[in-house]
Amino acid sequence: MNVVSLIEIKKRGGELSTVQIDELIAGLTADAFPDYQMAAWLMSVWFQGMTDAETTALTGAMLRSGQELDWADLEAPTADKHSTGGVGDKVSLLLAPLAAACGLAVPMLSGRGLGHTGGTLDKLEAIPGYDIHLSNDAFRRVVDDQGCAIVGQGPDIAPADGRIYALRDVTGTVDCIPLITASIMSKKLAAGPRSIVIDLKVGNGAFMTDLEQARELARRLVMVGEAYGRRMAVVFSDMSQPLGVAVGHANETLEAFTALKPGCRAAAPQDLVALTVELTAHMVLLAGRSKDLVAAKALVIEAWDSGRAFEHTLAWVAAQGGRLAPDRDDLGLDVAPRLVPVEAVRSGYISDFASREIGLALGEIGGARRTVTDALDLSSGVDVLAVRGDLVAVGQPLAWIRSRDRDAARRCADRIAAAVTIDDDAGPTPELVLDTLPGA
Repeated sequence: MNVVSLIEIKKRGGELSTVQIDELIAGLTADAFPDYQMAAWLMSVWFQGMTDAETTALTGAMLRSGQELDWADLEAPTADKHSTGGVGDKVSLLLAPLAAACGLAVPMLSGRGLGHTGGTLDKLEAIPGYDIHLSNDAFRRVVDDQGCAIVGQGPDIAPADGRIYALRDVTGTVDCIPLITASIMSKKLAAGPRSIVIDLKVGNGAFMTDLEQARELARRLVMVGEAYGRRMAVVFSDMSQPLGVAVGHANETLEAFTALKPGCRAAAPQDLVALTVELTAHMVLLAGRSKDLVAAKALVIEAWDSGRAFEHTLAWVAAQGGRLAPDRDDLGLDVAPRLVPVEAVRSGYISDFASREIGLALGEIGGARRTVTDALDLSSGVDVLAVRGDLVAVGQPLAWIRSRDRDAARRCADRIAAAVTIDDDAGPTPELVLDTLPGA
């Protein structure tokens, strides 16, 4: 294989064959050529793009670089959800046990947060004893016994993706739709679910700020998934403000699991409830457990209000070593106290949130990583009390900073105050669910 020739082909806008892409990825994982040549190829892709056939071939090559999990022996249909990331997005913590309570099997591989977005694994590690590093056999047992499990991506799952993503992160090639598609789908396909729902975030707190750009990513994701025999759906959801109240780790986990308690759905943040029901219902529908989306939503709400979803939560968490105290208000989690309020600087309507800045502000209190190796204070966080369109009075608390360091909490509060816009007019409030693909 001549890597330079593959770089030249893409640099000049040519199309690579499946064989050439297979050889490239095999060579990368075998260290057959230096990383700087792969970096050059990635940059050529960033400039020239990839055809649908190339994107499908790249996904397959990355998928085959590691193990593929097989759930054919399970009685329940397997399903999964992937979110492109947002501020306060703790949906997976509710969705996995809800889907399990609806008769699905949910083998979920999740990641950590970086930059302004939180990671599901970090939230789960706020639970004492929770083990994110299960062997494939143990992962299978938990899914089979409890209906769901959430673990980290091990080194045997799409290892080529890890190599490529590390290079993309330092070469300015992260924001490339075919590379994003191959990265997401290689991992999701390797995990083995037969149906996949994508929560594609759009807005100033998402990686995709433009709906039309998001539609192109969605088209590619669905195209690749269907090429590999998966049933696919995409929900475009708004990320122009934090989702729910809690932004952090332990406080997000507490918010999610408290919402699942019987009788607590009505008191939970309604945007979190609505999006969780929407996404879980699409999973139920794709898996063939319901005739239409309306019936699927009714099934999800029944599983929620009956308490079955909370029972699945306790059993799943315990099966992965986690210790929850369901009779305590804090569920046994270490959640930092509310120390410093973020107060409205004037009276008026909340017209905008710089959501990305709210996520980054967690770094002031140890709740967000600035580099991959940063340790986190999982107890710290922010509780956002206002939403777009709210009428507020000067001095009214818009958020509270949870921290054990008052000076750090004040710095975080200052950044969040600057991220909130208050105007005389409320302005338009975006819909939570912007669109779906396929339409429902």
